Amino acid sequence: MRTTTRQWRRTALTTTVAAVLLATLPALPASANPTLGNASVWLTNPSTGTYLSKQAPVTWKTGSASTGASTITVDTTRKYQRMTGFGASFTDSSAWLVGTKLTTKQRNALMRDLFSRSDGIGLSFLRQPMGATDFTVSGNYSYDDMPAGESDPTLANFSIDHDRSYTIPLLKQARKLNPQLTVMATPWSPPGWMKSGDTMNGGQIKPTAYQQLADYFAKFLKAYAAAGVPVRYVTPQNEPLHNTSAYPSTSLMADQAKTFINDYLAPTLRKQHLNTGILGYDHNWDVTSYPESLYSDVVSAKNVAGTAWHCYAGDVSAQTVVHNDYPNKPAFQSECSGGSWEGTDPGATFAGTMDNIINGPRNWAQSIIRWNIALDGSGGPTNNGCQGCRPVVTVSQDADGTYSYKPTADYWGLAQASKFVQPGARRVASNSFGKGSIEDVAFTNPDGSTALITYNSGTTDRTFTVRWGDRTFTYTLAAGAAATFTWNGSQHGSTAPSAIGSVDVPFRNADGSQALISYDSTLLAQQPQVRVGGQWLGYTLPTGASLTPPTGETALARDGWQATASASSSDDPPAKAIDGDASTRWSLGHGMQPGDWFQLDLGSTQTFDRLVLDSTASSGDFVRQYEVYASDDGTSWGKPIATGPGSTVTRILLPTTTARYIRVVNKAGSGSWWSIHDVSVYAPDGKTTSATGSNTGLQRKNATLPDGTRLQVTYNSGGEAATFDVPWGSTTYSYRLPAGAAAILTTRPA
Repeated sequence: MRTTTRQWRRTALTTTVAAVLLATLPALPASANPTLGNASVWLTNPSTGTYLSKQAPVTWKTGSASTGASTITVDTTRKYQRMTGFGASFTDSSAWLVGTKLTTKQRNALMRDLFSRSDGIGLSFLRQPMGATDFTVSGNYSYDDMPAGESDPTLANFSIDHDRSYTIPLLKQARKLNPQLTVMATPWSPPGWMKSGDTMNGGQIKPTAYQQLADYFAKFLKAYAAAGVPVRYVTPQNEPLHNTSAYPSTSLMADQAKTFINDYLAPTLRKQHLNTGILGYDHNWDVTSYPESLYSDVVSAKNVAGTAWHCYAGDVSAQTVVHNDYPNKPAFQSECSGGSWEGTDPGATFAGTMDNIINGPRNWAQSIIRWNIALDGSGGPTNNGCQGCRPVVTVSQDADGTYSYKPTADYWGLAQASKFVQPGARRVASNSFGKGSIEDVAFTNPDGSTALITYNSGTTDRTFTVRWGDRTFTYTLAAGAAATFTWNGSQHGSTAPSAIGSVDVPFRNADGSQALISYDSTLLAQQPQVRVGGQWLGYTLPTGASLTPPTGETALARDGWQATASASSSDDPPAKAIDGDASTRWSLGHGMQPGDWFQLDLGSTQTFDRLVLDSTASSGDFVRQYEVYASDDGTSWGKPIATGPGSTVTRILLPTTTARYIRVVNKAGSGSWWSIHDVSVYAPDGKTTSATGSNTGLQRKNATLPDGTRLQVTYNSGGEAATFDVPWGSTTYSYRLPAGAAAILTTRPA
């Protein structure tokens, strides 16, 4: 279907988008009932104005794949997470535009476009703000506002009346159009009187208000359910590590979240007979220790149903890292907005959406939730928040004063998945060629149909073959275009593990359920690795776990140390990283680039086995990917002795090394400066240590990747921390593993 911008700008007196979609969109895969011999194809190509257009079907063949074509192998026998849905958020701004600016006819048409599985794209997940966000029409509001200086500890003034005028009617209409709709809810801030500073903008929750806030959640959930909108999940706080005075926000550190959830929110929901699940974190990929700290605690692990993720910092692979660390805890992508930072070219904006649609589920996300469902032509109304955020649809005023709506790249990107991937679908195995080529993700629906979503993120047309068991077809996809293929039937023929590139390692929980670890070679860069003898020994270390040598350690004295760096801010010289004062820092002075380095001269030759770089006071400014080198003379460095990802506190295990100089080299780019507030170097002290914890519940399995990397995976299915031995060169280290966590040890030639 080709459409121009003019064609989409309809008013109440002309044809609506719903009418266009009703006439042109294909029926669902189940109702279309394609034969086993064909796969149906739906195409979006912004460069030609083609949007969710049904193409000629492709025919399955048997035998060898086409020579020279890259092959996407789909293995529907290997199943992963169950999908909850795709969607966005009816923020106050979105609901106001849709609910008050469109005519009844337009509004009904738009809601069908968004939520109907037969006449629209079948969105099935809504993340709803609890009160004001950075997108509200008339400033801040909560469900229990009080005059400055006053409070309402009994919540006598609690009311959701603000939402009854235009938000709740839309949510009820969405549920009617799609009965499988899931709703989650998140506060940007509690009422100001519950917080330090008596404002919704910034600050922290008063510890004395934790129970009042838990009661506030319970009242909200009951009121929404009574209004016809049951809420399946809540998160305690949106973006708890982002605290601003510009719009509603609240600082809630991991330990504070743990206290609030364990001692107040979870007990209150149980007492009120509310079965709403609690998702932790609700923030970016770059701080995995926050959600994992909730899992490493036995009590909060029972109270937290999973992790909500945002896409604005870090890498999506963090979802897989956390999944493999704690494989029983699901991941949800709860917010990812496109915007002006992606450019204005239709292809560029569509690229950002498709990246989210494909790589979120490939990294265990059960939901993909964009941000605002609707904004006006200026990206508002805003409440001092995001400038340039892109909605799913734009609702804007025409020259004659009437309003119309127009789908954006987010709408069409969501459509390539939400119309064909049903709630309850299982992601299945497929290989993907990554950025600059054909990217893909595949699902098997509850009705037995299969959906394969592909996107060409390269700059030239790409021809590829899809293999499913003993069947293949070949297709050419233009640069910047997406195609969804659907078919029915069961897979015939087996699939070689090397065709997918990953290995699955299943374990059994005490209740009979499965904990599944999936691993491929790209994850090697996401874990520390140490050069031990003639091989690289890699290890994962979930938050709450520890890997310790058989003897104790002592920190080397800093007398005689000198620090240098490849570059430094004029205010933050290297010496401040070794002055023993964690309030001072060395800082790079520019965004991180591969090759940046920080170096220690220990003053004399020393023996050491661990290095710690503490960036806590500048929590986002840690080294992104490190290599560690050692030298006797500060000139000859040889090969790296350790490599891995950084974190707020980067703890680097090293082979026992004797040298005078240590250099840490950054290997990845970032807009953040690299900062170090404190450096510590540890040496073995020769005193024997003993690990605590049982080994009850430990399960071990081995696997080998197609590239020859060997894996030993240990899973703790018990109810308490367990310990086991890890060979470490000529000695043995002790690994302490929390309940419900998994450890992955890898070996490969150095």
